Amino acid sequence: MKKLFVILVLIALGFPHLLDAQTISAIAGLSNVCAGSTITLTDASSGGIWSSSNTSIATVGSSSGIVTGITTGVDTIYYTTVGGSASAIITVNPSPAAITGTPGVCLGSTTTLSDAVSGGTWTSSNTSVATVGSNTGVVSGVSPGSFIITYTLPAGCSATLTMTDNPLPFEFALGALCVGGTMTAYGSPLGGVWTSSNTGIATIGSTSGIATGISVGCITLTYTLVGCYLLRPQCVSATPLPITGPGTVCAGSTITLTDLTSGGSWSASNGIATVGSSSGIVT
Repeated sequence: MKKLFVILVLIALGFPHLLDAQTISAIAGLSNVCAGSTITLTDASSGGIWSSSNTSIATVGSSSGIVTGITTGVDTIYYTTVGGSASAIITVNPSPAAITGTPGVCLGSTTTLSDAVSGGTWTSSNTSVATVGSNTGVVSGVSPGSFIITYTLPAGCSATLTMTDNPLPFEFALGALCVGGTMTAYGSPLGGVWTSSNTGIATIGSTSGIATGISVGCITLTYTLVGCYLLRPQCVSATPLPITGPGTVCAGSTITLTDLTSGGSWSASNGIATVGSSSGIVT
């Protein structure tokens, strides 16, 4: 008991190395740790106490042997028992900062990631889904799916970011749009949001895709889904005045229809009658 008391006093005073002359098992485990991370040391000799010579560089659980890197540097970790003390030199390596950037990339597009700590190398967990420039951090979408980007410093410490490669949306069911009229745009996959570049020319329902013509002009409709988007040019035309002319025609005969709004094109809905596209003559 007296010997154990002396050992504990020496540890408390910060002089566990005075006991190194006594023999116990060597400390086992890694000799380096990343700042902010942990490693676990062990010793075959039981009943000992772990301590750190410099807790500003690394700390250690007195009974667990779990070493936590605090800041870059070299520390000595001691394991002391009634039979003696063993030591291990632990190097604390710098860790990268958290990766910054958008955690998603669009299929066929790129996005750039960065880290406040320079000098590291970028890698992708699945290059069939996305690749990354080893020195640039530029991520390129290859196919839809999830993947992990890792940024590793020369000493081996790393940071990761889980990302998604999203498919590019597309739209269909295009249509003409006149002042006062409506047209529906459909985006796929579903769940995206529509916006208009100029609501003074045309508005569009963010989720419905129903566009309404407000004034004559051209705009861009945008459909955005999980950061990916498509752009659709859309012009708003003046609303034609009412068509004038007879409402009936005999089979084999013709009538002529007119409209005071010039520059338009005539068409028939089915084969019951034909109409000259520029003349308005119905047969």
